[in-house]
Amino acid sequence: MRKKRGATSLLLPVLLCGLALWVIFRHDPALLAWSKAWPELLRPLTRMLAFLGVGLVAGLAVEGMGWSAWLAAAVRPLMRFGRLRDASGAAFATAFFSGTAANAMLMNAWRDGRLGEREMRLSYLVNTGLPVFLLHLPTTFFVVVPMTRSAGAIYLALNALAAMLRTLGVLAWTRATLHAAPAAGISAETDASPATATAHPAGDSTSQNTGRNTDRTTPQKILAAFRNRFWRIVTITVPIYLLMYALNQTGVFENLRDMAAHWVVTGLLPVEAVSVVVFAVAAEFTSGIAAAGALLDAGSLTTQQAVLALVLGTIVATPIRAIRHQLPAHAGVFTPRLGLVMLLQSQFLRVASLLLVTAGYVALA
Repeated sequence: MRKKRGATSLLLPVLLCGLALWVIFRHDPALLAWSKAWPELLRPLTRMLAFLGVGLVAGLAVEGMGWSAWLAAAVRPLMRFGRLRDASGAAFATAFFSGTAANAMLMNAWRDGRLGEREMRLSYLVNTGLPVFLLHLPTTFFVVVPMTRSAGAIYLALNALAAMLRTLGVLAWTRATLHAAPAAGISAETDASPATATAHPAGDSTSQNTGRNTDRTTPQKILAAFRNRFWRIVTITVPIYLLMYALNQTGVFENLRDMAAHWVVTGLLPVEAVSVVVFAVAAEFTSGIAAAGALLDAGSLTTQQAVLALVLGTIVATPIRAIRHQLPAHAGVFTPRLGLVMLLQSQFLRVASLLLVTAGYVALA
């Protein structure tokens, strides 16, 4: 019976992979040749799965070895302000080092019944603000500031302010909408979760302090849990990644980028900024930064225009890149439905917060 159920669960992923490969083959059979498939498809997919595997192991180890209690204690005052549980606090602290590990911890907490679905989703949104920004800041800073100088510094400052507003704003929302547990200062929410309510009652101290009063998980148990959950991640991530690759090769994302870039340039920016937006949208982020730096050096853009071009290029490019690159990972770690909804919510908050702080910058400049 178990073998039959396993074969049935693989049917949909196999069909989706077959559909994606068929679309790629119909578009250009040369894309499936090894010289093309390895650098453009297989190597990025392998790298994504490797990062997901490392993040999953880290999340399981943090929880299983009892380290989550220490992480939660470090941010407990902030989490208590938002009426969030220790499981959310541990994931929040982990997000400063690994977004994948933090997501895996939230999903594990939801599966175990230590977090309800609504609290898990709100905790994810908290993590996508300041923790994600600071996680990528070292790399971003040394690309942006040397090329664009004061314009780059202002651009990063606006992104930092927007990230802080997202984190604090969601925490304020959780404080206003989640019910605090008596004398605990943390959430007593009992949303639906995959675990039964009796397995982990909301007021059970063991469920809120995993690893503190229970037997520590051995490396063998972590490895066994990793094998089970990573296999599920692979069966979801691989077909969705192949579909995203097929859509990209057939020009779907390129058409979306072109339409968005044309609207931004013709409606909001001078024509000199077109290269900044187009490079930021159609190419890699570094190309947009380089184009902005070149236009600044040539005097074609003022500092404020360069900042606006970079901000608007980011607003247009980031949601499209997120769907293309992050959706497979989110669908694997969470579920396809949850992963898509949470990713869209985080991108909406990112765009809204960046527009808000940029409007303030324009008004004060």
